[in-house]
Amino acid sequence: MKSLWKTLKQMIAGTGVVYFFNFVFQLLTVCASVFTTFLIKVLLDAFTRDLDKAQYLEKMVVNMLTGGKGAAYLYDHMAILPIAIGVTAAITFVLSMSRMLLRFRASSSINKKMQLSLFEQLEHQPFSYYKKAKSGDLIQTCTRDVDVLRRFIMMDLNQFAYTLFIVVICFSILCDISWKLTLISLSILPFMFIYSFFLIKEVRKRYRRTDDSEANMTEKISENLSAVRIVKAYNAENYEIAQFEERLKDYEGKFRSWRVFSSFFFSSSDIFIFLSRNIALIYSLYLAIAGEITAGTVAIAFMFVNMMVWPLRSSATSLSNLGQVIASSDRMQKLLESPIEDITTGESPKIEGDIVFDHVSFAYPDDPERLVINDVSFTLKAGQTLAILGKTGSGKSTLSQLLTRLYEPTGGHIYLDGHDIEGIAKGYLRTQVVPVLQDPFLFSKTVIDNIRLAKVGASEEEVKHAAYLASVQATIESFPKGYLTPVGEKGVTLSGGQKQRVAIARTLLSGAPILIFDDSLSAVDTATDLEIRTHLKNLGRKLTTILITHRIMSAKDADLIIVLNDGKVEEMGTHEQLVKQEGTYRRIALIQEKLA
Repeated sequence: MKSLWKTLKQMIAGTGVVYFFNFVFQLLTVCASVFTTFLIKVLLDAFTRDLDKAQYLEKMVVNMLTGGKGAAYLYDHMAILPIAIGVTAAITFVLSMSRMLLRFRASSSINKKMQLSLFEQLEHQPFSYYKKAKSGDLIQTCTRDVDVLRRFIMMDLNQFAYTLFIVVICFSILCDISWKLTLISLSILPFMFIYSFFLIKEVRKRYRRTDDSEANMTEKISENLSAVRIVKAYNAENYEIAQFEERLKDYEGKFRSWRVFSSFFFSSSDIFIFLSRNIALIYSLYLAIAGEITAGTVAIAFMFVNMMVWPLRSSATSLSNLGQVIASSDRMQKLLESPIEDITTGESPKIEGDIVFDHVSFAYPDDPERLVINDVSFTLKAGQTLAILGKTGSGKSTLSQLLTRLYEPTGGHIYLDGHDIEGIAKGYLRTQVVPVLQDPFLFSKTVIDNIRLAKVGASEEEVKHAAYLASVQATIESFPKGYLTPVGEKGVTLSGGQKQRVAIARTLLSGAPILIFDDSLSAVDTATDLEIRTHLKNLGRKLTTILITHRIMSAKDADLIIVLNDGKVEEMGTHEQLVKQEGTYRRIALIQEKLA
């Protein structure tokens, strides 16, 4: 419950005034509605000439309508009452419409603010956060959970407030009319709340199981959308459908269990409402026959009990949804309270491109005993090229992640131009060291917009020059729409090599002094690979380049070559030095030479 109130405060912040006046107008609407209903009692008592039996409140209303002239005047001017009922009904309509407009405004504002806050929180999470979090859970938190909380704030809390207002006002009026009738009519309602209290716990438990099952289903959908090419390549559509059907059946079973029990709870609670209404009607008729109350009091008592019990029933229903609300709130708070990555604290020194790894080691937090990088040391001067080779899982990509501080070394230090990167602001560091990944991500935008991501506002000439350096300019210009060609979600309309080269163009546009090519030339042919590397050499400025590759042809011209094995430096030197040594590099070179 603590997290729920915290979440509610965060969501309402900024719309407090509008939200407060929503309740003010709700109170005024209830008062106008109750007054309109009360006028029906006055009308009935006026027809039956029973106004002389009226209690204090009714007498006050009669005097207000007649200007203090009393019941006798009202008997002679009965038209006053229908006119008064019509006027108060019109006022009720205006107040209700105003309240709805305020609700809509507050609702849209709350939804926008909360989804933006969650998205900002996601964008500022450290890289390690996404290694553990499931995308399906995150999507559900940012969409469905926000909607659940918004509906609770705008509907359930309003329902609670409406119930409170209507019960207090109607109860007060009924007590003034007949306190005995009031107590007897509402005597059954405490039992309804006791009954609801125990059943709501089970409803809440079943909802949580349903919610978790739905998150698993959402995760499967998200996973398949991301891996559609793999599914198609391995003809695995039927297998994935079967897997999804299993999760769907699990969700269906838990959803039915939750809904069946919820339906039983809602239906069974109606018994208390019908009992309360019947008791009110029977007892009021008894009092009327006994002469204790008027026919108008019978009518108004039945209407007021009706006005109270249905909101109470709805509030009990809203309470049954509290488990859903709390579960959604817990997930939102888990995301909102997760520590964001600090990318601003630190220095912003001028970086030329000198890199020093000084006995660097690294182990993932969930397995601190296993060193993924083990005592790696090397030095690279600005403008030089480093090639890193090694089998899958040897730690090649982890080195680049350490250099951009996606992870922090667990041992040793990394220096850029003599500055320990631990003291350099992460945001600034990532503008100076830019990677191109093997499977680069392209947004569902045009080619030019994807390239411009690295430098918002770059001119068309700058974009074209970057495309030329990446050897993709001719390819882009061959498209019917050229640079304005949409690439589809994740660049699905482009081939693997085209995507890689667009991503390289994007990286080159950034103007960063240090570039990391993480096997990002694997999908291009050898001639294009050579052409891109030639362009990089002829840039006319110092560009420190790190090539993570499996190709000897890509690595042979590097100033320094490192061969990693299980996180350790197995070999280090130039191509000429390493091919003369008996080792992994020479063996790979000979194999690739035979295959060429």
